[in-house]
Amino acid sequence: MSVIDSLPSRPLEPQELLELNAADALEMAVPIEDGGRVTGILVATASWVKGLGFDPGTGSWTVVEAVSLGGEVERVDALQACEAEILRFRGDDPEEMTAADAPGTYEPTVDGSE
Repeated sequence: MSVIDSLPSRPLEPQELLELNAADALEMAVPIEDGGRVTGILVATASWVKGLGFDPGTGSWTVVEAVSLGGEVERVDALQACEAEILRFRGDDPEEMTAADAPGTYEPTVDGSE
């Protein structure tokens, strides 16, 4: 079963994203949103990164970008490319986004407690 096939036909709840992130088949699954229901996800393995977007019109998830890793392609570049395509899929222009209004601008702080 592919990652897409395992997703419900609606945006993900935060707990569901945590469960997806814990899946053995993935190294990471992170939202592009800062909180709430998830409609854009970056998923990665050792060999690829994919950007997944939820289309409310069809009630389904789609792979909007897939980038193979290796050679001269670094994971961070693949993540950025996939995030930009998710934004385009939503109708946003990533070139016009500022740090203040871009999804994924959450910056965790370290307070020394666990």
